[in-house]
Amino acid sequence: MAFYGYFRVSTKEQNSQYQRNMILNYANENTYVPITFIDETMSGAKSYRNRALGTLLNQLSSGDILLVNEFSRLGRSLLDILEIIKVINEREAKLIIVRDNLKIGDDMNSKLLTTMFGIVSEIERDLLKSRVKEGLESAKARGVKLGRKPGPAKSKLDPQKDLIQEYLDKEISKASISKLLSVNKQTLYSFIKKYKMEKTSFS
Repeated sequence: MAFYGYFRVSTKEQNSQYQRNMILNYANENTYVPITFIDETMSGAKSYRNRALGTLLNQLSSGDILLVNEFSRLGRSLLDILEIIKVINEREAKLIIVRDNLKIGDDMNSKLLTTMFGIVSEIERDLLKSRVKEGLESAKARGVKLGRKPGPAKSKLDPQKDLIQEYLDKEISKASISKLLSVNKQTLYSFIKKYKMEKTSFS
């Protein structure tokens, strides 16, 4: 059995010491020692697979315990967090959310909680799909042509550029956006890179 503490900040200007102290105090109080810390400076919107968290999840073994200060440190999207919990369960490990003293493992309460997360994520998915549909209908009402225009080859995502920007502004992960628009992740990433799309900053 091994104990891991994971904490993350989005920018170098943010201080991660608070998260580390919260996890360390909890670990000491509950004898989850010695504990190995993994920290990184990276946006939670980036897929966990491309973060230090993904490497950590891959090395979890049965009985291991992962401590995180709060759910938001795992990811920005409920869908992403649910997927991370699923990976932890598949490895027969346990996740502890320190701030809420919430333990998610292989017991009945944990399975019930995971089921509830699943229901909520489905609601979130439906709401996002609804926004996509409303966005397309609104575009049509404004006279925006959604089909591919004659001329040089363009991405099928061009008509949904404004919608993609709106999702980015709402800090919805790129992985979730690709699922909502039913496109390959690489297609979406290439499109965002092509137009240099980032979250819009408001002053």
